Amino acid sequence: MNYQLEKYHGRASRHECPNCHDPHSFTYYVDEDNQPLDPTCGRCDHESSCCYHYTPSEYFQDHQGEQRPKNITAKKRPQPKPPKPLCTIPFRYVLQSASYNSDFILFLCGLFDRNTLDSPTIKRLGELYALGATKDRDVIFWQIDINGRVRSGKIMKYGEDGHRTKDGYGVNWVHAKMKKDGLLPDDWEVTQCLFGEHLLNWSMNKDKVVAVVESEKTALIGAAYHPQFLWLATGGKSQMPVEKMKVLTGRTVILFPDVDAYEVWKKQAETLAFCKITVSDALEKHASPEQRAAKIDIADVFIDELKGGYVPPKPEAEYQWLFGKPKTDLQLMMETLPCIQHMIDELGLVEDGR
Repeated sequence: MNYQLEKYHGRASRHECPNCHDPHSFTYYVDEDNQPLDPTCGRCDHESSCCYHYTPSEYFQDHQGEQRPKNITAKKRPQPKPPKPLCTIPFRYVLQSASYNSDFILFLCGLFDRNTLDSPTIKRLGELYALGATKDRDVIFWQIDINGRVRSGKIMKYGEDGHRTKDGYGVNWVHAKMKKDGLLPDDWEVTQCLFGEHLLNWSMNKDKVVAVVESEKTALIGAAYHPQFLWLATGGKSQMPVEKMKVLTGRTVILFPDVDAYEVWKKQAETLAFCKITVSDALEKHASPEQRAAKIDIADVFIDELKGGYVPPKPEAEYQWLFGKPKTDLQLMMETLPCIQHMIDELGLVEDGR
C-alpha cells in the first residue's frame, strides 16, 4: 500500500507532533483513503528546531511481523470540504475612505514636515499604505494582500499625542461594520494579512530589506524615518503564523519585536526558514528598566530622536546597533546545522565577509 504525506486542508489536517508536542505542526503519512498509518508516522513542520521525520519504510522496518495495533488506528474521518473562497471587500471602499482627517494623521504631522497636512511625507505614507479615516476621525489601516485584494480594515482611535484612546474604544473592523449595515453577508469571514503586504510586489521594493514590526503605527513611522526599508506590520505580538508570513519567501527580513516580545518572536522566527531572517535584539540589549515597564517598541526610539531634532545616520555606521547586518547564508546554515561550525573550526576556515 502506498503512503504519502497528508495534503493540507486546514488546521484540522495538522496534528500534535510526538516529539516537540506542538499541537498543529505534524503531518501524518496517509493511505489512499486518507487514513494515517500510525500517529507517530509523519513529519514535523518545524524542520529547523524539531527535525522529527518518521517514514513508512522506517515504521515497517521497526514493526516487522507485527500487526497494526487497533488502539492506535485513527477513526475514519469524512473527506474535507473544499476550501471556502477567500472573503474580500471591494476596493472602492478603500478609495471612498481615503482621507487625512484623522487625529492619527495630525500626530504624524507633528513629527514630520512642520505640522502641515500639505506634507510630502504624509502624502507618501497615505498613498503607499492607503490610509483612510472615519467620520469620527478614527484612522483606518487597510489590510491589502500581495495580490491587491482587500481583506479588511482595522479602525483605531488615536489622540493627537499619538497614543491609543482605549477608554470606551476598542479595535473595530470595517467588515464588522459592513456586516452590521447589511453590506456583507453574515457568513463573511476575515482572513488577515500583513499591513502593507501589497507593497511587496511594487518594483521599487523588490530589492528592499523587509522590516516587520507589530503595530501599524510603528510601520508608518519607520517608513517615514527609514524609507530604505519596506515596513510591514503583523498587527499583534501573536499575529505571525507561518501561512501569513509565507509572502516573505526569498526576502531578506528583519523582525523588530516590541521590548516584551523578543523571546516570542525569536522562537517564531525559527519556523520561517523560507526567508533570510534576523531578529533585532536592539531593544533587548539597550532598553532601560523604565522603557521595559512602558513596553516600548522601535517607534518610541524614532519618536524621541525626531522630537530632539535628530538626523539618523546611515545604518552601516553608528546606527548598526539598531538594524544589524542581515545574516549570511552560511550563518543561517550554521544555526540549522551546528556541525558546519565544527567543520569550519576543525579545518581553520574563515567566512568571507564580503
